[in-house]
Amino acid sequence: MRKRLLSLTLFAAIGLSIAYAEQPASQEYTRANKLFSQSRYSEALPLYQRLSSTHTSNVPSGTLSQRIGDCFFQLGNYQNAIDAYRSALKNQKRAEQAATQYWIGFSTFLLGNDAEAAAEFLKIPERYPESGMWVSTAYYWAGRACERMGKKELAAADYRKAGGKGTSLQERFALKKAETAKKEAR
Repeated sequence: MRKRLLSLTLFAAIGLSIAYAEQPASQEYTRANKLFSQSRYSEALPLYQRLSSTHTSNVPSGTLSQRIGDCFFQLGNYQNAIDAYRSALKNQKRAEQAATQYWIGFSTFLLGNDAEAAAEFLKIPERYPESGMWVSTAYYWAGRACERMGKKELAAADYRKAGGKGTSLQERFALKKAETAKKEAR
C-alpha cells in the first residue's frame, strides 16, 4: 500500500512538473506570437529561438522554425530566413511544406540568386503537386526569376503553367506575361 501511494505521488509530481514546464513555454509562445502580430519581429525572434533551443515547448519544432524564418524574413535577413525555413521543412507535416518551400524560393529571389530561386520554386510542383495555389504561384515566380536571367523562353513556359486555364485574374495576368516573354525571346 505504501509503495503504491509513493508511486502515485511520484507519478502525480512528474505529471505536474511536466505540465508546469510546458505552461511557461506556451505562454512564451503566445507572447512571441503577439509580438509578431504587432510587427515587433526583433523582439519575437529571440523568444521563438529560445523555445526552439530548449525543446520544452509543446509547439512542434517545425512550427517554431517556420516562425523563426518568418521573423528573419520580415527583418530582411533572407539568408537566415532560408536556413530556418529549411530546418522547418524537416519537421513539418506535408500539408505545410509547400508554403515553406515557397518562402525559401522567394527569399532566394529577393537575394538576387535567380537560378537558385527558380530551382527552389520549381520544387513545389515537383514535390507538392496537390498544393493548389502554391503550384501556380511557384510557376509564376520561377518565370520572374528566369526573366531576370534573360531566359525569356523558360520564363514564358513557366508563366503559361502559372496561367492554367486563364479563368482567374492572376491566371490571365500570367498568360499575358507569357505572351510578352515569348515576344521578347524572338
